[in-house]
Amino acid sequence: MAGIGTTPNSGATVVAHSGRRLFRDALVAWLGRQQRFAVVGQAADVAELPRLCALRTPDLVLVDGGVNVVATLGPLTAIREGCGRTRIIVICDELTAAAVVAARRAGVDALVPGALGLEALLSVLRQQARGPRTGVTVSAPGGLTPHEREILSLLGAGHPARRIAAMLGSSVGAVENSKRHIYAKLNVATQCQAVARAAALGLVPTRRVPVRPDQPLRIPELTGREADILRSIAMGHSVRQTAALLAIAEKTVENTQARLFLKLGTHNRAGAIGAAHGLGMLDQFVPE
Repeated sequence: MAGIGTTPNSGATVVAHSGRRLFRDALVAWLGRQQRFAVVGQAADVAELPRLCALRTPDLVLVDGGVNVVATLGPLTAIREGCGRTRIIVICDELTAAAVVAARRAGVDALVPGALGLEALLSVLRQQARGPRTGVTVSAPGGLTPHEREILSLLGAGHPARRIAAMLGSSVGAVENSKRHIYAKLNVATQCQAVARAAALGLVPTRRVPVRPDQPLRIPELTGREADILRSIAMGHSVRQTAALLAIAEKTVENTQARLFLKLGTHNRAGAIGAAHGLGMLDQFVPE
């Protein structure tokens, strides 16, 4: 019998959280090697988890509670209210009575002390993925459709609407309409903001592999000004807003970002965000 959200040929979908970048990367890589699980999103900020879960409706949410589990649990109640079938598993550095009580109130399904190791965590994940959660009201959040995720990935690769329409055999109007739906679901206003938020949430694919196996992954070196402009782009700013933020002329922004695009191998601001994210150059520049 297949578990929640699974078929005989697919695994349970997982969203992973950790505010510790290296731990999160290692966790996602480890989950990717497990045949029964597929990572469909990741977050550095626990506050982002409810929206990410609404977008992807995962079977499991794996949360890094760290040293202060109780402080981490607050946003998880929104997941329980909006995604009733999703199982919530929290990794904690120390299992205390206060953590157990707070976890129960937040609707957490399992607390796993990190000291028990990965085998214990894998056992809990498998157990939680076996069947549907009972006694919880299930709502139907407005997640991204497969078509919208495809368009979002192409936006993250720097393709304009006209090219996306040609690639998908669609009309420019239909692509623009899908973009508006994506913006509404991500709670953003521009293409750059959409790609930045999607990159931060792990909704667009990364490019952390060399073009050829015999070539090392090359991360371009940016000047201080180029790095400032990249951060501004990742926050969804326009050229005018970037110029005002950095107290420089708009022409200076345009000239500097042209050199930035060349280093990243892209042609526009959205593509720069996707490329920088894929190279691990962005931490968490998420628009408000």
